[in-house]
Amino acid sequence: MLGRMFIRCMAIALIVAQSSTTFAAGSSADPSTVTYTARDYTFDGPEKIAGGWTTVTILNRGKDLHQIQFIKLPEGKTARDFRAEMAANPTRLPRWAERRSGPNSVVPGEQALAIVYLEPGEYVLACGIPDSHGTPHVVHGMLKPLHVAAASPRPAEAPPADQSITLADFSFELSRPMTAGTRTIHVVNKGSQAHEVVLVKLAPGASVENFLDAFRPGVAFSPAGKPIGGLVGLDPGREGYFRAEFSPGKYGLICFLPGPTTRAPHFVQGMMLDFDVR
Repeated sequence: MLGRMFIRCMAIALIVAQSSTTFAAGSSADPSTVTYTARDYTFDGPEKIAGGWTTVTILNRGKDLHQIQFIKLPEGKTARDFRAEMAANPTRLPRWAERRSGPNSVVPGEQALAIVYLEPGEYVLACGIPDSHGTPHVVHGMLKPLHVAAASPRPAEAPPADQSITLADFSFELSRPMTAGTRTIHVVNKGSQAHEVVLVKLAPGASVENFLDAFRPGVAFSPAGKPIGGLVGLDPGREGYFRAEFSPGKYGLICFLPGPTTRAPHFVQGMMLDFDVR
């Protein structure tokens, strides 16, 4: 079964991988909150925001899964440079790209929320979800330049967390059993390479392996469950938060990011986890 999953999911591992949620989207009146609407294949939202801890909501109004990966550009690089390198080689991010995470995938009509730390500078927002042919959405133009200014005089602080998830090479570790309710999850990458958290609400009786085996690029809905957020790629040593609504049932965590040399998705090396919520 894992062999079939690997073949079907290699397209997901090209760059960055993903219930209705009841938390509210951020208000534009608060400089520490921002909302982006994802469509096929664009982001609608501000092109300039304040730095520091920032609450980011993605509203999926497209027909496919979508996510937001914040990519910090080093000095001397532009959104045009990023676009050109992705067009030349859509199988990996440019070597100079710096992952600053963001809200992970949700199905059409739903939303996800993440709290990320953004230093001042130039960024791009990108969606790395593959279409039915395995082409990442960013190559279709799902990329938005972003300028992050200095933090406001009274910047937001990191939020209190109900739970933590530690990312390693190649595993997830929950700090305690998850319980039902709206939970803020602190995520720390202690691995030697970038990792992500794809949070999946599993169908009754299904497992993470079932979800992976049933997944088809370009098909938003699966009989085995659905992605409900999480955090996209975090570089080693980075941290972030996401918020999700947990009802009783079965859930999974998956890392779809590829290894830098093998290009195999991390879940093939065991970076997936089933857990129950009571």
